[in-house]
Amino acid sequence: MNGLTSDDYKEAIMVQDACNLSGVVHSFSKVVSRIWEEARVRGESTDWVNRHPICVLYADKILQLAGGDDFTNYQRAYKACHERSQR
Repeated sequence: MNGLTSDDYKEAIMVQDACNLSGVVHSFSKVVSRIWEEARVRGESTDWVNRHPICVLYADKILQLAGGDDFTNYQRAYKACHERSQR
């Protein structure tokens, strides 16, 4: 098992200064696998993973970089994806 380390928590803090969405997402993907390992060992659920401090920091940064804190931006993106999914 490659559990969480203090470096995982440090990276979650450092990523708050990131400006590259794809880099953040790739980093998040790697660490969330270790979070799930810890959840399984502890007998925790999806809610525990979703609310893990590392997940919260990454999710907030992804939201920020994607402009998702603006509901109008979300609505435009949803509409565009919906329209393109119907082709």
